[in-house]
Amino acid sequence: MRIFVLILIFIISLISTSNAISNDKIAFIDLNFILAESSTGKKILNDLKNINKKNMEKFKLEEEKLEKEKNDIKKLKNILSADEYNSKIMELKKKVNDYNLIKKKTIKSFEEAKNKELNIFFNNLNQIMNNYMVKNSISVILDKKNIIIAKVENDISKEILKIVNQNE
Repeated sequence: MRIFVLILIFIISLISTSNAISNDKIAFIDLNFILAESSTGKKILNDLKNINKKNMEKFKLEEEKLEKEKNDIKKLKNILSADEYNSKIMELKKKVNDYNLIKKKTIKSFEEAKNKELNIFFNNLNQIMNNYMVKNSISVILDKKNIIIAKVENDISKEILKIVNQNE
């Protein structure tokens, strides 16, 4: 029993004296804020929004055109012979398939352009953050969305935003 008490006292003393002392400086940044508020980020987002809007308008017009053609063919169902009706249906199906292929290619092209632009932006931002880390002796920069709670003083988003806007 005496040995047990001594071991217990020894373990408690180890635990109470093992406070971790760290001189590492940790900061966090809101990447979405930087993208949305920097002039380069605003331009990228605005350009992507305009391209997407034009694509959607073009898709809507084409879909309305195909829907009108479909309705016109349905109206002619009792007037046309079965062969003519089937050939018109086949033509419409071919047009719909072609439209779907074009739509997929357009969406894929848009996504590739979007990813390329955002990658360039974030690569430049990464270089800025690396320089900031070295200059300010910061060990770690975390993304704000992955943090549950932190001191507001550790948020470097506004400082990085100023640097991003100056580097344009």
